[in-house]
Amino acid sequence: MLINFKVSNYLSFQEEQELSMIAGSTKKKENHIIKKNNDLKLLKFSAIYGANSSGKSNLIKAVSFAKNIILSGIRGNCSNLYCRINTENKDKMSSFDFEIEINNNLYAYGFDILLSKNSIKAEWLYKLNKKSNKEELIFNRKLHENINLDNNYFNNNKEILKRLDVYYSDMKDQDTILFLTIMNKNKDTLYREYNDNNVTIFKDIYNWFLNSLVIIFPQLSLDSSPLFLSEESLNKINELISKFGTGISQCNLVDSSLDELLSLNLPPEFLKNMLNNLDTAYINRVKNNITEKPLVSLRINREMFFINRDNNQYNVKKVVLNHKNNDGDYLFIEESDGTQRLFDLIGVLLNTKGEKVYFIDELDRCFHPELTYEFVKYFLEATENSQLVVTTHESRLLDFNLLRRDEIWFTDRDKNGPTTLYSLEKYNERFDKKIDKAYLEGRYGGIPTFEVTSSIGDNY
Repeated sequence: MLINFKVSNYLSFQEEQELSMIAGSTKKKENHIIKKNNDLKLLKFSAIYGANSSGKSNLIKAVSFAKNIILSGIRGNCSNLYCRINTENKDKMSSFDFEIEINNNLYAYGFDILLSKNSIKAEWLYKLNKKSNKEELIFNRKLHENINLDNNYFNNNKEILKRLDVYYSDMKDQDTILFLTIMNKNKDTLYREYNDNNVTIFKDIYNWFLNSLVIIFPQLSLDSSPLFLSEESLNKINELISKFGTGISQCNLVDSSLDELLSLNLPPEFLKNMLNNLDTAYINRVKNNITEKPLVSLRINREMFFINRDNNQYNVKKVVLNHKNNDGDYLFIEESDGTQRLFDLIGVLLNTKGEKVYFIDELDRCFHPELTYEFVKYFLEATENSQLVVTTHESRLLDFNLLRRDEIWFTDRDKNGPTTLYSLEKYNERFDKKIDKAYLEGRYGGIPTFEVTSSIGDNY
């Protein structure tokens, strides 16, 4: 679970800004809260509002940037990503800091990077105690300096501490990769040997970013392909699609072929590489007795295909749809942009039991206002342990019948200045307040300011 995220000196963020998922003082809608064994109360949902270019999407980009650095290190030129509003920021550190909950334990992990030099300068990991407001060091380090490891955390095991120090010594002068990343490359033997000495914390934190943190930008979709291949989950998809008034009564998978994929102008070399990856995954499955079949999902010319390998055969399926009171099958490409977008995000609504943290930029893209409203309502009612953070312009969500005060956030910029991020909670509005009207009137900021420079129509 995400507790909070802090960022500074990145894109339009200059001073440190914080998105907090800790529940505020609001007493209403207790079912919107995830209660952990450590007495921590976390929100399931947050909606971020703001004018165009106010920094909403930049917050999602900051989370995505940090995730990519954690998983793979610096893989390109990021020298122009500092907050260029002020020239002095070029030589200032950019900071990314996450507080997260894993297995009822709380951690703070983050790093400093000098973006103009593509250079990671510092990194830290702490275990937190919210009751006592204390931090227990696990490790911290600075570029070119020795790592600081907490002996007590690792049970004063000299052998573990020595191995960690050796791993770090090999990379302490590298400024394009994090120690956390290094600790998740070919370290399976280490984790098997010392499974009970807290050393697996490196794997646990890394896997949270790899598997639990999911970021979806407007042109991307959530990979929900396994859901289409299970009869139980396909029935749930059909139930949801029908519920949301799309006119679709049934979603089916029908046989297709590799030849059909090529006929849709799929590059042969791309198909070859994809099948090679499937072959590798299949061999790994057999070798390690993995029950789940390797699967690839494809969107070609707005069609949806699924490919898996079973024994020596590739199975290709494609999605077709039936409509109420209509004969025949409809191809996925024949559906509206809004319906296709709903399919892109359907996995968010079906993951009712798992623990995921979804960030969706422009949730309302292609959605009717009522569909956006029902999407959020369903998520809040059906989900138990997942969180959803969205950016949106849809004022229909600004409704205390749907959301709590602490679930509503705003980004604001004054004359192209830095972005400020803040919550509606600070306004302490009454629960009978029409906040959508107040927002559009500018009470909370985060709306565009128009400058009229000429009078159109003066000559007519």
